[in-house]
Amino acid sequence: MFRSSYRRIAAALVGASLLGASLIGAAQAQTFPSRPIKVVSPFPAGGATDALTRILAEQMAKTLATPMIVENKAGAGTSIGAAYVAKEQPDGYTILMATNSTLVTNRFLYEELPYDPDGFEPIGMVGIGPLVLLASPKQPFKSTKDVVDFAKKNPGKLTFATFGPGTSSHLAGELFKSQAGIDLLHVPYKGATQALPALIGGDVDLFFDMVATGMPQADAGKVNVFAITSPQRLESEAQIPTLAEQGYPKFDMTAWFSFVAPKGTPPDVTQKLSAALTTALQDETVKKRLLDMGIAPRSGTADELRTQIKNEQPVVESLVKNANIVLQ
Repeated sequence: MFRSSYRRIAAALVGASLLGASLIGAAQAQTFPSRPIKVVSPFPAGGATDALTRILAEQMAKTLATPMIVENKAGAGTSIGAAYVAKEQPDGYTILMATNSTLVTNRFLYEELPYDPDGFEPIGMVGIGPLVLLASPKQPFKSTKDVVDFAKKNPGKLTFATFGPGTSSHLAGELFKSQAGIDLLHVPYKGATQALPALIGGDVDLFFDMVATGMPQADAGKVNVFAITSPQRLESEAQIPTLAEQGYPKFDMTAWFSFVAPKGTPPDVTQKLSAALTTALQDETVKKRLLDMGIAPRSGTADELRTQIKNEQPVVESLVKNANIVLQ
């Protein structure tokens, strides 16, 4: 009898504990946010991803009525920033600007990762944009054809910079190598803020960069621009021909951006963040700023992000395999 009574008491205590935890979680979700939110950008300050992160954080902060503080944790193809956020408390107060590298590509490039690409709660899809093929002014190239012709005559002598292993600039370079039938040497950096000076100085020969950071240097005559990686020309840079127009009809490589939170973040919290993101992306000033950067704003919803990840995985897996990109 004593044992039976003890079990009933223990069960009641466990039930009360679970109910208490549930009520606390619900209360936290209702009061969220009650303090500043940290937004981690996995690239260096000054690059396109960092600029995009800051534009959206500033606008989302207005809707959420709380500061959103951007911190840069760059390196290892976004793995450093991703691993940091994955280990944070799942309370919505630390979120990550995640790219296709973070959530799709890295899983096929690395035998081991310091984070689980599926170990996040999706907040929403932010935007998508093409890259531009840039060449060092130290080289005499005047066109994409010049680059390919030289590379075929001098296999392995040309280098291409990237944002890091597994990033969109890396995949664009590998796809270019594969479709053009050339051999280029990959030189990874932590972001455009490191890769561009190397390109301008002639330390590397080529670089697939985002429009936002690459085109100001091209417009200033510091680098040459030969192509864009989307299937169609970009409206804001209509003078730049696509690689598809230049003999590579299947060339299609873009970068995309999203917000995610640590696994286990309450749905009510991620929904509030998603709603703030959607509102930010609908703001006309924000939309113009993104389009000027060569980034097409998306819906800001978690469902679109889930679909993007699901649809892109087989495409990237095939590219990594066909291009024979060696796992790290």
